[in-house]
Amino acid sequence: MTSVKITLFQKDLSQPVSPEQRTKLSKEKSDFLILPLYFPGGGNGSPESLASRAKTFLDEIYAISEVYKGAIFGGGMFRRDDEGQLRFSIPIVQNIVLVDWYDVKGLSSEDSPAVPGSGEDSLILGGFRFGIFAGKEIQDKSKLEKLKSDRINLAFHLDSVSDNGTDYSQDLKNYADLSSQYGMFLVRSSGYGIPFGKKRIGRSLLSTPTGVTWKVAETEQEKEIIKTVNINGINGLF
Repeated sequence: MTSVKITLFQKDLSQPVSPEQRTKLSKEKSDFLILPLYFPGGGNGSPESLASRAKTFLDEIYAISEVYKGAIFGGGMFRRDDEGQLRFSIPIVQNIVLVDWYDVKGLSSEDSPAVPGSGEDSLILGGFRFGIFAGKEIQDKSKLEKLKSDRINLAFHLDSVSDNGTDYSQDLKNYADLSSQYGMFLVRSSGYGIPFGKKRIGRSLLSTPTGVTWKVAETEQEKEIIKTVNINGINGLF
């Protein structure tokens, strides 16, 4: 088993990264930075119009990568793939290079003009093996079962939570239960704003097989927060 450091960035989805935040990120010595869904862009427009701005949004991630030296996941953006199909995808960037895209499989009604992805449920990067979930994909029990059977006990959840969804305490319990059932360290980075006219709130957290060990307070659901967590007990590659 090994340890990993992960930086969560709970973000106002419609605002760029500030100079002060860039400075803070430059000092983080973590392995991964997890950004929330719908950042950059904030869901301000149709999926098709946002896809036309994908290069500009990706440049925002590259700008973060100029100062942050770990691997960056996110946020989540619409784009056209090599075949011209509309996708909702999570960019994976390191050292100002696009390593790969994770095309989201479980699309929400707002994302539905996009074509669902069909790639792998787990990734290997930086000597770590982990799962990745976007939005409602965390409800896919078959995906969680597959990770457990493959002895993968770390997963990133890029999210932005509906304001009229599960209440705060129940939400924490749900993640604690998932982590306990699947022996999983779940890292959720959640953004806030009004993507596609629907209010979303930030509920970033770390849940472990023994419970939720870090979370934003209920009063911090509309606050930008950069938090690095150190996780021990991650299963090795083999």
